[in-house]
Amino acid sequence: MSVNNMMIMQLGLEALLVVLLLVILKRSGQAVKSDPAHMPENLKNSIEKFLAESEKIAAVFAQNLQDKKNLSADLILKLDRRLSDYQVLLKQTEASFNAAQKKLAEVKNSQAAAKIAAPAPAAENSGKANPAAPEVRDLVLRMAKKGFTPEEIAAKARLHLGEVELIIDLERQFNVG
Repeated sequence: MSVNNMMIMQLGLEALLVVLLLVILKRSGQAVKSDPAHMPENLKNSIEKFLAESEKIAAVFAQNLQDKKNLSADLILKLDRRLSDYQVLLKQTEASFNAAQKKLAEVKNSQAAAKIAAPAPAAENSGKANPAAPEVRDLVLRMAKKGFTPEEIAAKARLHLGEVELIIDLERQFNVG
């Protein structure tokens, strides 16, 4: 409950108490006189009790309102601290992410350089390539997209013509369906 709502509720309670006081006075059949000495004793006692209870209720309400205000201020401080902590963590995460991206780019560049600088395969490795290897499959698909014939791809990738056609057909099946 907000502070404004509590103040409105307190004003409403005080207005209700005033109305009740007027009702009590009217029922007693006595007109309110400017001199309290002319009031009957029982009415005077009732009014004093009523006012004393009203003051107690108002004091308790004011204390509750102050407690709620203090709790709200504490919560706001805690939330501000957490927000600043999360902002620090976010900055650290962004820095780590950027460093990881930079490292990944360096690794990719070094791998590309290693592929370019790699010596030609030795005579004993000059046999056929493994068609299940991801890099061979990627090479076949890239060449097919560039318009090379299956025969040209088979020669370049060191595969049988049937293996090249199988890789291309499987790719078409999985990309269409």
